Amino acid sequence: MDTPILHTLISLIPLVLIQGVYAIFAAQVAKRTQRSVPLFAILTLIPGIGMFFFAYVVWSTTLYVLDSLNELKAKP
Repeated sequence: MDTPILHTLISLIPLVLIQGVYAIFAAQVAKRTQRSVPLFAILTLIPGIGMFFFAYVVWSTTLYVLDSLNELKAKP
């Protein structure tokens, strides 16, 4: 029962747990920015792609906040 596949699957458990937490945060960001919540959650959960997508989520959130602040500054 001590196979390489089992070791590989066990070694992926921490990654899946971390990406699960990231998916929760990404879903909350998607809901507040009127984007697709299921799409954000699913893309964040994909191993390998999820970490890069979460970086995109953080970056897009920063740009969204900065654009909102610029709109507030422009109002008289």
